Amino acid sequence: MRLFILTLTAVSLLVAADTKQLFNGKDLTGWRMVGPGRFLVEDGMLKTEGGMGLLYYAGQKFGNQTIHVVFKTASPRANSGVYIRMPEAPNDPWYGVHNGYEVQIDSSGDDWHCTGALYSLSKVTKRAQKPGGGWNAMDIQIEGKKTTVVLNGEKVNEFLNDQAVPERKEWFEPVRGPRADFGYIGLQNHDQASTIYFKEVSVTPAAPAGALSQGDRDHAMSYLHATRKQLVDALAGISQEQWKYKPAPDRWSVAEVTEHLALAEDNLFQFAMGGLAKPLAAPEIKLDDQRILARMTDRSNKAKAPESFVPTGRWKTKDEVLQHFLQTRDRNIRYLRTTPESLRGSFLQAPFGTIDVYQALLMIPSHNERHLAQIKEVQASPGYPKH
Repeated sequence: MRLFILTLTAVSLLVAADTKQLFNGKDLTGWRMVGPGRFLVEDGMLKTEGGMGLLYYAGQKFGNQTIHVVFKTASPRANSGVYIRMPEAPNDPWYGVHNGYEVQIDSSGDDWHCTGALYSLSKVTKRAQKPGGGWNAMDIQIEGKKTTVVLNGEKVNEFLNDQAVPERKEWFEPVRGPRADFGYIGLQNHDQASTIYFKEVSVTPAAPAGALSQGDRDHAMSYLHATRKQLVDALAGISQEQWKYKPAPDRWSVAEVTEHLALAEDNLFQFAMGGLAKPLAAPEIKLDDQRILARMTDRSNKAKAPESFVPTGRWKTKDEVLQHFLQTRDRNIRYLRTTPESLRGSFLQAPFGTIDVYQALLMIPSHNERHLAQIKEVQASPGYPKH
């Protein structure tokens, strides 16, 4: 239980770390300007004027976060950029060129110098800037040594600090070499002929490697909800005689199966959380989700329940055991709905191989499905009471 409480605390802190708006739409609070030119606040937008200058956010350094910038250019050749990974507060605009990376904004440049490129270091894999001065959304994901640029929903660049880059050819190109994992960020005003508008600059915590896709999250929540309802329906209107009936001395009653499910709901969750507390190395060959689900739901594969899963009559009535099951199931659904943890990137040992934490959590509803079939077997047995 202590592990679960600690996990929920960590989750709540991470979820609370929502997107942080760096530009308030009113003034330059938190920002500082170095070099020629300036940034104006006009109709709730930042507007470049003159250059070459650099407006940087002085409040903190950023790393392992996603920088979200919404911008538009006033002309096809308008030039600007977003500086990242500057290890010190810049005193002039050229500091950002040679000590950070410039994520370029320029629809007219070649693949090494256009919007989404790390200027002269890493070229774009596709062109995704909107034509005709439309608004563009650029996400710059900083994850340790890796920088990923997503432009209007299209991944256009991925760069590692230590990968090979072209030789430096021009005096204005950045000096080669690694950059800091954490650093200041800034916006460039390039020259008098270039006008760029920015209406949003914000940051969010980067999703950890192995974080759930929305598809995985939806599948798990749907499976948990479905098997929850199926158990409630199976127990609806059941009499005390039906609740306690055993088809044979060595077989469980519906009451015992339900208690087993209530105990498993806690224990399987704690088992999964152990993979976050002390994760194993990733396996060379990863088990497929469907293979795990098939094994868990196969009633022909008999298994002895661990001692902590064995029913002992802990709850006195059907309502008590069902209430515990529902409370625990709802907690597990909430966890799957909100967790930012690396469930796909953390591993633990299961009886049938090394699995990831998400797969361990899928064992909860699949185990539920397995024993729903057992309840149906009890209810279909010849001696099952009619009322």
